[in-house]
Amino acid sequence: MNKLIIDNKAISFIKKALANENAESVRIFMSGGGCCKRFEITPVKKPLAGDSTYRQDGITVHIEKYLIDNSSTIEIRFEEDKGLVINLY
Repeated sequence: MNKLIIDNKAISFIKKALANENAESVRIFMSGGGCCKRFEITPVKKPLAGDSTYRQDGITVHIEKYLIDNSSTIEIRFEEDKGLVINLY
């Protein structure tokens, strides 16, 4: 992965979530299995082994190694009707 894009609405949403959870960062990872895999983003206090860490606009994002190895760009945006949306390219 060589690019992390987070829109301003997503940054505001994440900052509020971090304050509410008393966490220092968020982690992006894949969960589920088979045909039902999905991307998750959750407040955390520290990264897991193998995670890559990025900082943008005052937030720290830890990203699972699998996602780093299998995408060139990760985009996080906030949509009013869906909440946080994560796209991999």
